[in-house]
Amino acid sequence: MEKTNSTALKIPGWYIEFQTALLRQAPRPGEIDQITAEGWVNNQKSLKNKLVGCLLPSSKPTPSILELVSTVAVSATTAKFVAKEKFVRDTGRKANVKISHLGDNFTAWFMSGKGKTEDPISETKLRYHKLRQSSVDGPIITELGGEAKAETTLSEMFSLMEQQKKGEDGVLLNNGYANIFYIKDQNGVLRAVYVDWDDDGWYVSADSVEDPFRWSDGYQAFSRNSVLESSEPVTAAS
Repeated sequence: MEKTNSTALKIPGWYIEFQTALLRQAPRPGEIDQITAEGWVNNQKSLKNKLVGCLLPSSKPTPSILELVSTVAVSATTAKFVAKEKFVRDTGRKANVKISHLGDNFTAWFMSGKGKTEDPISETKLRYHKLRQSSVDGPIITELGGEAKAETTLSEMFSLMEQQKKGEDGVLLNNGYANIFYIKDQNGVLRAVYVDWDDDGWYVSADSVEDPFRWSDGYQAFSRNSVLESSEPVTAAS
């Protein structure tokens, strides 16, 4: 006598109809872009929380760590980006970008030897998010949709620094709070690179994404893509 699949037999018909209804109402290819769809595929825990929150109002899904503030456009470049030529400690009046400190980790991972070099980039859009609560890097990266969505570049980070070269107001926080970017170092290892304004210049440093250090609420995290959405207009950066 053959064994039957007892699990399948236990699924009630009403639940199968419910699953079918969910599938029918899912956004079609013309209603959702590939980046957003892949972000949800790679972050199914957040997808489940969103669905539970919509379908079961009385439930209490895990609160989001991040709040998407807005997006900023970063202009295309035509030349290679050489870290050692751009990240120079200089707080003088004629400094291209006032930088008061380069951390040991940043120097070791991005400036040793010939330093990291990045190819020219086309115009990109970065999303920036406010931390609603303190957190280590892992949950932040997960909520952004994984490393591929979270990763940015030194070139993009420096472009934003150039817009606030003397600590002016702008997209980057200039109140001593950290602006966090997830960037691969010279060896292709993803690092948490952060920049904050420190009296007379930008303080640039880096940490391992495995570090137990917790970022404080109110800090900002930048990503090239994320599964989060915002109705805010795009801010231009040259």
